[in-house]
Amino acid sequence: KGGMGEVYLAKDTKLDRRVALKILPAELAASRERMLRFVQEAKAAAARKKAPMLPTGARLNQALFFGGIGLGLAYVIVVALKLLSDRGHLDDDIVKARLEADRLKSIIEEVKGYEEKKASLEAKIQLINDLKTNQKGPVRLMDEISKALPDLVWLTQLDYSGEQIVMKGKTLSPNAVATYLENLKKSPFFAEPVFKSLGQDPGGQLYSWEMTLVFKPSAALAAVNPAPAAAPPPPPAQPPGGAKKGI
Repeated sequence: KGGMGEVYLAKDTKLDRRVALKILPAELAASRERMLRFVQEAKAAAARKKAPMLPTGARLNQALFFGGIGLGLAYVIVVALKLLSDRGHLDDDIVKARLEADRLKSIIEEVKGYEEKKASLEAKIQLINDLKTNQKGPVRLMDEISKALPDLVWLTQLDYSGEQIVMKGKTLSPNAVATYLENLKKSPFFAEPVFKSLGQDPGGQLYSWEMTLVFKPSAALAAVNPAPAAAPPPPPAQPPGGAKKGI
């Protein structure tokens, strides 16, 4: 009950809701001005009921708090799903990389096997070449030393180690030994022939001499296995019909 009238709590049977029923006194209902004011207040009250209630104060803070929590949870969920997806792709890449590494490992081992076989084959070929050189070298060495040996000179000892040769012998004439040295210098199979000693034996006409030189087995091997001669050039082509004779 108030200055504008009495207010009763009533129930709207059609809408099944509670409503406020305001009854004006007779003197106020008879005044047109008071009735217009009452209608305006009623419209304003109805408008406030229709307008959505906006949160204010503590309700606003609470709404913002829970809204922030919801957004944070949503962000965390999205990030977690993204990480799980990336992890799945990463696991797939790791599996592929391991398979590729296993495949390359087998290829590398196969290549290593080929390289070992190649090295073994090259070693065998080198051994065969060395054996050929060692086999033919001494034969050629003795042949060249014998061919260069002049008269009045004898060979009594020959030591051969690697490419170094030490020879000792006897002679009736020092000039004959000098001729022997010059003959060895002219040979393509020897290098750096040098006299080490030359002296007359006591109580006789013989002289003892010692000489060192270097043997070149590559030259000996090339001499034993000479390169094939080049084929002669083909004869010039004859013109068709043969050559014409002059009159």
